[in-house]
Amino acid sequence: MTTLYGRAHPATTLTDALTRAGFSDAVALLSAPHAHRVARVHQGHCHTYDDGPGFLQAVFDARVFDGQRELRWLCTTGRQGQAVLLGEDPALLPAGFGDPLPDLHAQDTLPSYYLLWGTPQPTTGAGVGGRGDGAWTALRTPRIGTLHIPVPLPPKGCRLRLVAREYVSVESRHGNAHVAEERLLRIEPTELTEPGAGVPGGTAARSGARAAGGAGDVTAPETDPRTGRQSDG
Repeated sequence: MTTLYGRAHPATTLTDALTRAGFSDAVALLSAPHAHRVARVHQGHCHTYDDGPGFLQAVFDARVFDGQRELRWLCTTGRQGQAVLLGEDPALLPAGFGDPLPDLHAQDTLPSYYLLWGTPQPTTGAGVGGRGDGAWTALRTPRIGTLHIPVPLPPKGCRLRLVAREYVSVESRHGNAHVAEERLLRIEPTELTEPGAGVPGGTAARSGARAAGGAGDVTAPETDPRTGRQSDG
């Protein structure tokens, strides 16, 4: 059995939530009304490849992950929003982040994969990612455009995919097993070359509310706005 722990803050800015979480090196999926970006979080500071002015202030939905924890932030009023921090080690969830959520006890965990759209290519130009900030990869597709991802360029012929972990619980009354939660882990290379062909335990990427509008479109699960956890519907 695996237990997923969580803490929640009812009203905080994205910047403050990142500070409270204390990520040293993480990836962020950022949604704004006009664009979707994938960003790097380093020592609590979050920026995209080109670090365009004002983008972070326009974000209304963010998911940040480093393999051990996931931060979810959803804007509710002005620049304030609800923040939730999830992880399997309660020691990695700072008490100062917010109030504890009910523990989720999973009977099993399963891997889940989301293929990112776009052909991986080296980054070009003088973006922040090109000035010693760490490795970035450009995902390009003629129909959508370019999305920069804060990971090294994968080997030739490989694609990039988003890796998540599903938490399977058993409903107490009838004994039905269901995926009660899904936590984002990392972005990694995969030898899969054809979208949707033999993706184990997951689905090919498709446009969705969580990560829409870029060459790396992925679909992340809908969450309950009260707890930040995945809803059944």
